[in-house]
Amino acid sequence: MIVSPSVRVNSYAIVEQSIIYDGVDVGRYARIRRAIIDKDVHVPPHATVGHDLDHDRDRGFTVTDQGIVVIAKATSSEQFLRPKK
Repeated sequence: MIVSPSVRVNSYAIVEQSIIYDGVDVGRYARIRRAIIDKDVHVPPHATVGHDLDHDRDRGFTVTDQGIVVIAKATSSEQFLRPKK
C-alpha cells in the first residue's frame, strides 16, 4: 500500500494493495482493495471499492484488465453510493 501525505483513513476502514494520493479521505468502515484513488476524493463511510468489480464498473469507475479500480479526481461521494443493478 502506498499512501501520500494528507490522507485520512478513518477508524475501522480497511485499505489493501492500493495507492492513495494526496488529500483523500476514507470514511469509517470503508473497504478498499486493489485501487488507485486520485487526489482529493472523499470515500464515504461504509463504501466498498474493489470487492465487486462489476458493481465498480456500474458506478462508472475504471477497472483494468488486472482488476485494479481507478477512481478519478473529480469523483463525487454520491457515485460511491449507487445501488447494485
